[in-house]
Order: sequence, then structure tokens, then C-alpha cells
Amino acid sequence: MKKTIALFAFSVLFAFFGLILSAQDKDSCRKVLGNGTVVINTTSLCEDVDGFMGPTPVEIRIRKDTIIDITPLPNEETPAYFREATKLFRKWIGLTPSKALAVEVDAVSGATFSSDALIENVKAGLKKAVEK
Repeated sequence: MKKTIALFAFSVLFAFFGLILSAQDKDSCRKVLGNGTVVINTTSLCEDVDGFMGPTPVEIRIRKDTIIDITPLPNEETPAYFREATKLFRKWIGLTPSKALAVEVDAVSGATFSSDALIENVKAGLKKAVEK
């Protein structure tokens, strides 16, 4: 009897920790800093989104429902072209995530693959930001 109870308790505990870990995995791309800034990391959201040389994840910072910064994360893109593509970030800074999702952004000529990948990363991050 004691073995059955112990086995049942272990099973319940195992299932509980599994739920906690799966919930953390779903939101591992989102964190809230002490000052209330929400940080969205698109690394896991856009694993299949590639620029010219591979993934181009970004980190989006939102405070008081306003995008305050978008930062490219480490990638293998050609630095000069990628720098040009990151100028697209200016189009979203200062907007709410909802308004930013509605903005039509065109790729930078000469850095089309990087631009398209960055646009897709930002849109995925903004969609995550507007989820409640």
C-alpha cells in the first residue's frame, strides 16, 4: 500500500513539474524586467527564418505599451549589408506593438534577404507581445 501511494505521489509530482517546464518553454521568448520592460527574443519564435547567411533573431523591448528598442542578436550576416537592413527598426520604434504590426515595411535594396528575415522576426515578436 505504501509503495502504491509513493508511486502515485511521484507520478503526480512528475506531471506537475512537466506542466511547469512546458509552460516555461512556451514563454521562454518573453521576459519582464524589474522596471516593467517586456523583452521579446525571437530566437525560438523564428528558428526557420533565415536571412542571407542564416537566422537573424532580434530582441524587442517594450515599455508602457511602446516599442523602445529593437536589437539584432548574433548572426552570420555580412556586417555592412546587415547594418543597412537594421535601419528598418526605426519604422517601429515609438509605436505600440499593435500599430507596429500594421506598418508596411519594405526591404532595403541590396540587403533584401536580411531585411525580409528581420521584418519577419520583428512581426513574430510583435505578435507575441500583443498576446495576453
